[in-house]
Amino acid sequence: MKKTEHIPVGQTLGFPVLLGLVSTLALMAAGALLIMSGKAETVQIPMLTRICVAVGALLASALAARRASKSRLLWGLAAGGALFVCLVALSLVWLGQPVSLARVGVNFAVTAVASACGGMLGASMKRKKHRKT
Repeated sequence: MKKTEHIPVGQTLGFPVLLGLVSTLALMAAGALLIMSGKAETVQIPMLTRICVAVGALLASALAARRASKSRLLWGLAAGGALFVCLVALSLVWLGQPVSLARVGVNFAVTAVASACGGMLGASMKRKKHRKT
């Protein structure tokens, strides 16, 4: 594919955001198992949550930036933003409890920083060049 060709938004963001969401939820499930087994304490829940969100945003943004043809950092940031919106929507629908605006703001900051790091990481990765045979 030539660099001048446009890639649809769904193709650039769809799989990376899905991977970020699945990895975030899997890490949160692992954290819940740690807490239920007694290997982690309940006071560590906010820290574990932020780590899970950061890893998911880093993966999503790095993969989106890697898949994009140009403006790679912006695509990485967009993937992190889309992941954050998905997680907030899931939290509102799933929990149905009052949401602390301060906690959402901190999670947004963690997602933004992780997305910027992932976007830079994905943008700096070299793409494979396919030789015509």
